[in-house]
Amino acid sequence: MLLATTIAAGLSWAGAPALASDDPFPTKPITLSVNYGAGGGSDAIARALGRALEKSLKQPVAIENTAGGAGTRGVTAVVTAQPDGYQIGVATNSPMTIAVHTVKGLPWGDPSTYDILGGIGIVYNTICVQADSPLQTLDDVVKFAKENPGKLKVASIAGGINQYTWDAFAKKANINIRFVPYSGDAEGVASFLGKNTELAALTWPGLKAQIEVGKARPLAVFGPRRMESNPDVPTFKELGYDVVTTSDYVVYAPKGIPESRRVVLIEAIKQSISDPEFRRVLTTQNIQVKFTDGEEMTRQFTEVFRGTAPTAQSGK
Repeated sequence: MLLATTIAAGLSWAGAPALASDDPFPTKPITLSVNYGAGGGSDAIARALGRALEKSLKQPVAIENTAGGAGTRGVTAVVTAQPDGYQIGVATNSPMTIAVHTVKGLPWGDPSTYDILGGIGIVYNTICVQADSPLQTLDDVVKFAKENPGKLKVASIAGGINQYTWDAFAKKANINIRFVPYSGDAEGVASFLGKNTELAALTWPGLKAQIEVGKARPLAVFGPRRMESNPDVPTFKELGYDVVTTSDYVVYAPKGIPESRRVVLIEAIKQSISDPEFRRVLTTQNIQVKFTDGEEMTRQFTEVFRGTAPTAQSGK
């Protein structure tokens, strides 16, 4: 009797995904979580994405702001949700691949513990000097730093992709520049504008306004190629420093969503990339709008996750 019950239960469980795949999806509103508060850049991107998704999914998309924990609280809300396709999230790689090492008690870990549905935008990181700085090029900065170790200071963001990128560059250049950490672009830019630091290592969108009005002068970008909007700014790789990193916005979900529903969500995300309003919101922030499949984004996230693990940082 026990064997028969076990077999029946197993057959019932095995048939569940097939039954779920025959269900229409979606049939109710979807929640799109963003891991920062309302009013910021990530929130604007999430809201633009939500409006674009509604057009193809034919259901309302509610935006849920869950800030805190260096961006990890919002990620936690998504990865611990029911894997039914009705709660997804949008975030960058910093909380998902870097902050995860330092925030204790998270119910998720490496990128295999959640489901990246696809990348939607690429943000370049840059290093700027003060507009009136006598240091005209990246080589000037490296030369001065070697001759005056510890004298220069750089404003950046603690614990995220900016610090990871800066540390990689400083190691390759073999320089000692004092790293001054802030919690976000706004604080780092304010400190830089107040001339508390000679350099700023932040995202291009975070420094864009200051670059455009001539208060900050970009020396190079960490992207794989020059930016179409600013083709006169070289990459670090061109200048001899093989450091290529980007801040990537992805749409992700809890592990285990039925494949038929994943396909619907992924197709909706792809269609959103072509939505004029969505593209306008992202390009206004100097974000390159591009769909990258989840498998490739998982590979990239895993590379950063492993490179920033405590054992990797300590050289073990």
